[in-house]
Amino acid sequence: MIVAYKQPNQSKSVQLSRSLHGYTDKSNYGEYSYERKGLLDKIPYQKLMNGVFILKKKDAEQLIKLLEKYEAEYYAGTIEKTSETGEILTSQEE
Repeated sequence: MIVAYKQPNQSKSVQLSRSLHGYTDKSNYGEYSYERKGLLDKIPYQKLMNGVFILKKKDAEQLIKLLEKYEAEYYAGTIEKTSETGEILTSQEE
């Protein structure tokens, strides 16, 4: 599936970006740091451009739920799998 989104609200955009890509959490004035993983760290995808991803259908459903949580505008559609797309998605799963 292909999923394209945008979030015009700046504060929700930052929260959505952190949920998607993860971030480094620092505590005690930077003495400790923790890597927080995002959704895209856990699923295989191909990024076409900012806000546009190709994913498997089951993974796209997780992304859509997250986009709805942060009230982002999105489009999700089905695309036909080519050998190039299949290879990229398969190699990221390993």
